[in-house]
Amino acid sequence: MATNGRTKASAAAGGGPKRPKSGRTPAGSKGRPTRRARGSLSREEILDGAQELVEAQGLQQLSMPALAKHLKSGVTSIYWYFRSKDDLLEALTDRVTKDMYLKLPPIGDGAWDDELVGYFTAFRNLLEATPIYREVFAYRARLLFTRAAFAPAIFRRLDDGLSLFMRAGLSAEQAAEAFNACSNFTRGFVILEHGLESESVDPAMTEKLHHLDASKFPTLGQLEDFERVMWLDDNQFQFGLRLLIAGIRQQYALH
Repeated sequence: MATNGRTKASAAAGGGPKRPKSGRTPAGSKGRPTRRARGSLSREEILDGAQELVEAQGLQQLSMPALAKHLKSGVTSIYWYFRSKDDLLEALTDRVTKDMYLKLPPIGDGAWDDELVGYFTAFRNLLEATPIYREVFAYRARLLFTRAAFAPAIFRRLDDGLSLFMRAGLSAEQAAEAFNACSNFTRGFVILEHGLESESVDPAMTEKLHHLDASKFPTLGQLEDFERVMWLDDNQFQFGLRLLIAGIRQQYALH
């Protein structure tokens, strides 16, 4: 009993077990991330995590180590399901593409030029609303057309778009040229628009641009708002697309 009393007294005086001098805390304690148990990670959870990373940081920042850290797992757990980053990217694009193309409206029976505006407007809206697809389309566009898993869905939509130009009287080759011009405009618009949104602008510089010396810049000096030359909004997209279609109509003598 005496020994037990000394033990209690020693503990009360601070003589009990001490934390290791290394400063490390036991696994699972506060201040140290807890790694997931082996075998607790599923394929769908990996894809969910990869999509979250791409949407938050961009496709260029996606890597197996970064994804493992995000999921609080070991890198080998990811390689159990995906042999490489390309395999992961293919599965991720497959998932997003199938969902995206289900949301695109079908081609209607209206005038071919109006249908084209609707076609590419819907495409732009989905690119804006789906960061991961925008990322893949910007940096890995060939992947969309070369992977058998999701190429059919893209080909069907592409075929519908070409059919609109053929409805106007173009040959298949001419339709491909015209479609490519509109597609490039749409994708470029979205990428530029997204880039400008993420830029920080110096208010002082903006103010200077609004008061340009008309004697040095006679044309720009006539603009009420200098930013008009950089506007990227719905109206500007529609205007640019209509200009393209008007040029296509003139180029191929369409009515």
